[in-house]
Amino acid sequence: MTAMATWQPTSSEPLFRAGETFTGVWNKQRYLVEGLLGRGANGEVYRVVKPNGERLALKVSPQSSDIALEHKILQQLQGVVRGIDLGPLVFDLDDVDTARGKAFFYVMEQVHGTSLPPFLKKRGRHWTPVLMLQLCTYLERMHQLGYCFGDLKAENCLVDEKLGRLRLVDFGGVTPFGRGVKEYTEWYDRAWWGQGSRRAEASYDVFALTMMVVALIAPDLRHKLAALTVPNFSLLKQSVGADPRLAPWREVLNAVWSGRVTSVERFREELMPMIKASVKQEKRAVDDEPKHDWSDWLLFGSAAVLVGVVCLIFL
Repeated sequence: MTAMATWQPTSSEPLFRAGETFTGVWNKQRYLVEGLLGRGANGEVYRVVKPNGERLALKVSPQSSDIALEHKILQQLQGVVRGIDLGPLVFDLDDVDTARGKAFFYVMEQVHGTSLPPFLKKRGRHWTPVLMLQLCTYLERMHQLGYCFGDLKAENCLVDEKLGRLRLVDFGGVTPFGRGVKEYTEWYDRAWWGQGSRRAEASYDVFALTMMVVALIAPDLRHKLAALTVPNFSLLKQSVGADPRLAPWREVLNAVWSGRVTSVERFREELMPMIKASVKQEKRAVDDEPKHDWSDWLLFGSAAVLVGVVCLIFL
């Protein structure tokens, strides 16, 4: 019997159409496709509904190894930081036979939230250190498991304002330490800037954290420098040094770029003075608006406990 060919994605036609239903080969779970959520380098993500009405997200790929690795990592990350799930909860892992070939998928929680730029526009740039603090907590656990997030960027983060926490999404770039990062975005990629290799290690993610800071604090600067035909890291450092918005961040950025800070633990230590300043600024804002509900503003998810401790120590 001839084995079924594997589905090959195209830029023009997604694998599933809205309204289509299919059943997994092995686990026999049935899904109704509501629509396409996004497409990436290693697959497509759909909004699906189970027969019981539960709405979930489904990622499908032509690479069984990629799907299995992402599913494994997400399982390992569930509930590892004070009961908080770093990524989406994951469920079914299976494959499906389609008219265009065999494909491999896993099913996960559909994460809802606000992307970082509008969140900071609403709350204020002084919340950036709090968001970075949460990312450090998450990345530290991932690094302990032996993985680099790889494609770490603002676009892969959402803030759940109702529950008050930041969530990571799109784990397609996660790479075991020691291998080459397979999925990345140029602005956040140290190799693109000529500042190191694309080898998966803790320092690769730490560099991406610094580029997230620049992108979030000074988006116009990011767009200007990203548009250059050839990346110019010297110009980046010069621009950061001249931009007053990035003044509080210069020390930590330069510490990473000079190679003095290479781990998320050290990066987190460098954040603590800025966390203190952030909490003070937020308290002043609340004092100016006595009718505002401080509990709505104060802190997010795993960072809530951390920042609370900072308040007790420093204030």
